[in-house]
Amino acid sequence: MLLSCMLVLAGGCEADPVEPDGGARSAKPAAASPAAEDVVGELLPSQAARRQAAAIESLRKAGWTVETNGLEEAVVASLEDGPVGTDNGVKLVGLETLEQVRLWSCPDVDDSLVGRLAELPKLRVLAVRGGKLTDGCLEFLARADSLESLNVGETPGLTGQGLDRLLISDRFKRLYLDRTGVTDKVVTGWPVNNSLEMLNVNQTGLGSAAAGTLSKFETLRSAFVVGTKISPEAVAKWRTARPSCLVYDGRERPGDADSKATRPRPESR
Repeated sequence: MLLSCMLVLAGGCEADPVEPDGGARSAKPAAASPAAEDVVGELLPSQAARRQAAAIESLRKAGWTVETNGLEEAVVASLEDGPVGTDNGVKLVGLETLEQVRLWSCPDVDDSLVGRLAELPKLRVLAVRGGKLTDGCLEFLARADSLESLNVGETPGLTGQGLDRLLISDRFKRLYLDRTGVTDKVVTGWPVNNSLEMLNVNQTGLGSAAAGTLSKFETLRSAFVVGTKISPEAVAKWRTARPSCLVYDGRERPGDADSKATRPRPESR
């Protein structure tokens, strides 16, 4: 009899374990705590993505292209051939995770909007072509801590005055000023110690004085000067002074700058 009770008790202990405080443990797995669920929920989408969702959807319906990352956060926003509008401008600058903004032929883009875009903490690439920008926007952009590439071509009212602070930044690499009002006086005042790697000043009034300054940019790897007043002689002098930089003036195809005189002689047979 004693043995039977012991077996029953043993079976009961195995089937329904008892906690030290006397309470029976449930055989069901423990449910995830609310805190654990919150942690998982933070991964996808992120809190930023949740805040941005309505704005992203609205911009897309308005014809914008908005690309997102793996956390569904906006990283690229672009619009072509149309006005941005006040409401959409507010939505755009509210996407704090944006890394690239491209506004092509958007006639209402002004210094004020660019100033607000400059406050985006992750903005690396900004293209605003065909707007109504002035040199005033450059003061705002000087405070854009992550900016690497700026394209403000087709903006006649912009001369480039005020680019100094951007140019001396180690992060700033690419600058497009084609079809702008940039002048020799402005360019000759730019700091030659900078990290610029690519410059486009096609279809501007720049002349040989500007070429003399630009030839001193040691990190410059390509410069496009098609349709400028820079003479063939000044271009040749620039190429000689900085052979590591491709200077393309439209008088020959890229790659032809290595003339027969500079190409290695063929080996004798």
